[in-house]
Amino acid sequence: MITRISFVTSVFAALLALLSSQVNAGGMLNDETIFAIFDQANSVDIYTGRLGAKYGHSEEVRALGKMVTTDHMSVQQMGRDLANKLGIIPALPDNDTSVADHAKTVALLQSKSGPDFDKAYLRHEIVFHQSVIDAVKGTLLPAIRNSEFKKLVIDVLPGFEHHLAATKAVAKKLGVE
Repeated sequence: MITRISFVTSVFAALLALLSSQVNAGGMLNDETIFAIFDQANSVDIYTGRLGAKYGHSEEVRALGKMVTTDHMSVQQMGRDLANKLGIIPALPDNDTSVADHAKTVALLQSKSGPDFDKAYLRHEIVFHQSVIDAVKGTLLPAIRNSEFKKLVIDVLPGFEHHLAATKAVAKKLGVE
């Protein structure tokens, strides 16, 4: 159970906690911070997607990892291009713990092999994508000020939803709860 709890509190959960603490402390999210969170979320899933593509036991997990990696690389580049166009320099807050939290997730995934890897990877992806979708809809979109950035996030949201649905479908096929 401890592994499952550590697993669920992976990198994006830490970013969500950071967002909540900022909003609850009366701090306003600005586009620079949201761009950074958007970029970081894509970086996290590019890396874990590569792990899935490389270490997945089943062909379904390897294919899912490849798709997730490719899609997030494209979305990340769109975000970076837009930030450059708008002259926005993404900046995470000083108290960001996402790198350390992501290292824990990577260590957990790399400690698994075979069907255990597939289960851990799929569970991570489900939690991750649900967290992203919830954060985008509930916190990020309402806080974005720039209309072009808001449009980009709205346009890519269905991709996150597709990843969640695809991951759940693979999990169901492989009997992962």
